[in-house]
Amino acid sequence: MTVNNPYIDLVADHPDIWSDIEKIYSQSGKWSEVFKIKNPIYLEIGTGMGNFFGGEVRENPEINYVGMEIKYKRLYITAEKAHGRKATQVKNPEIWKDDATNFVLLKDFAQNIDKIFWEAEITQSYIFFPDPWPKDRHKKHRLLQTDFLNNIYTITQSAGKCIIKTDHREYFDFVLEQLSQTQWKQVRKSYDWESEEDYDSSKDTEFQKITKKHTEKVNYLELQK
Repeated sequence: MTVNNPYIDLVADHPDIWSDIEKIYSQSGKWSEVFKIKNPIYLEIGTGMGNFFGGEVRENPEINYVGMEIKYKRLYITAEKAHGRKATQVKNPEIWKDDATNFVLLKDFAQNIDKIFWEAEITQSYIFFPDPWPKDRHKKHRLLQTDFLNNIYTITQSAGKCIIKTDHREYFDFVLEQLSQTQWKQVRKSYDWESEEDYDSSKDTEFQKITKKHTEKVNYLELQK
């Protein structure tokens, strides 16, 4: 069966997207060397179409960003948004080779962060709207379980943070239960993030923009090591 996905080649050729697993894992403990300037490293797990990630990359040149995503189209569009460019299905080698960036995107599953990063490599991480797997028989597939939360804790620097958002209340409560078996400190919790005074709609993900059309409230959790 032939796979007709133009983004496969675009991802393979894009200098800011890594899909070679051996290359990705070989950087464990050495991510600061990937960037030209040694700055704090922020991680987003599941960049989606890159609205949040791209904005953060452009607005904060003093921070180095690593984004993780598994879908080819999302990776490519995120990379182009991070440069402030309109994503097309046309290769741009002349543009790509001149890019000086403070980000890299990785094509891998979030469950592998313990292979990708070493202890205390990450200053801050973001996990927005992970799949809630709502049916009981599927809950074993949920990302935010004790083992994963402990792995995030390990790769985070002292006093570093992990910020989580979900519009699925039952999943949010599930995560709070899982956290009781970790060392994370909960420094902020909201069951209606969009009603908070410091909520900034410009930092919404594409998924969050969609949820505004429904009744689900966005739950927010800020953790600190």
